[in-house]
Amino acid sequence: MKILRIVRMAFDSLRLNRLRSILSTLGIVVGVASLILITSFGYGAQQEILSSINKIGSDAIIITPGKVNDVRRAFSSIGSAVTKPITYDDLQFLKSQIQGVIATPSLTTARATVKVGTNEISVTVSGVNEDFLSALGYDLASGRGFTSTDINSFMNYAILGSKIATDLFGTESPVGKSINLLNTKFYIIGVLVPQGSTMFGSVDRNIYIPITKLFSITNTNSLGAIYMKPPQGMSKDVLIALVKTLLTNRHGVENFTISDMAQFANLANTATSILTTALTLIGLIALIVGGIGIMNIMLATVAERTREIGIRKAVGANSRDILLQFLFESIVITVVGGTIGIILGVLGARLLNSLSRTAITPTSIIVGFSVSVAVGVFFGVYPAVKASKLNPVEALRYE
Repeated sequence: MKILRIVRMAFDSLRLNRLRSILSTLGIVVGVASLILITSFGYGAQQEILSSINKIGSDAIIITPGKVNDVRRAFSSIGSAVTKPITYDDLQFLKSQIQGVIATPSLTTARATVKVGTNEISVTVSGVNEDFLSALGYDLASGRGFTSTDINSFMNYAILGSKIATDLFGTESPVGKSINLLNTKFYIIGVLVPQGSTMFGSVDRNIYIPITKLFSITNTNSLGAIYMKPPQGMSKDVLIALVKTLLTNRHGVENFTISDMAQFANLANTATSILTTALTLIGLIALIVGGIGIMNIMLATVAERTREIGIRKAVGANSRDILLQFLFESIVITVVGGTIGIILGVLGARLLNSLSRTAITPTSIIVGFSVSVAVGVFFGVYPAVKASKLNPVEALRYE
């Protein structure tokens, strides 16, 4: 019963100093909301990368030019300058030697302007082959994918990402219509379903054309990488051994690196976990700043209520009662601030999800709430102890 009375007194005190209580709570609200929001971007990036990798499949392998020793260097080698590139001829050679294998070139791209009537948009153009939908796990919303005939015949066909299709044609179906791209007229044969951001960037803003056509326009045939999936009944390890033997014999030397998606998934998971941890620490700094603000205000409160403390002690309250009263006031501020901060953080993460993928996890909510309470206890102890140790006679004389 005594505890309940002390809690009620703490609430009454906060209510009497409403503006000060609101300002104290605001620091915790901002700190917890920032923590939830910041970590949601970290978890969102983690889910996005892992989702992209899962779409491709853990049995997929990646062949990159240049001999490197580990997957970390393989990451850095994609798209970088190398002395001997992998070519589209290498990809066709591997497909001819391994029956049923799915193989697509990396997204060799070129920036360009696409024009439909007076509507002009800057886009990324990607050269692909007939396997790119199944190799990268993309689906079509309408139309069809490329065939081997389209690729081998250098056809002026294009498949649009969903966002580009909407920007260029609005609600009309683009399939069957034409666009002017790279000074060439392309006919649209398909539109992808929205993919969102992936490890390859924003697929929804890409335009895909036959890689042979892109090579003929850009006058090159080198690839950044080749993505392969084993045929049914073949394991990933067997595919890696086959590709290694075939390419080494073809090049005369092992001047390439083979990595598998499981390695990329583990590395991406580690990298995003480190990023999320760093973002969490940044959010915690904001909470600590809010806690310091609470301590300052509680110290000012103790000074202002010195005579009140003296009166309470004179009528029978002991040091423990005073300590608990001020400690409860600090905890109530952080609990209320933490709860409001969590709500605002979740709402903010959902609003910003359209700009960049965010994800709220139970862990971030539990951490946000627990830390806010811990901040209340930690930064409330010193002012509470100071109040509890006041001499009642000196407190009553305090002006």
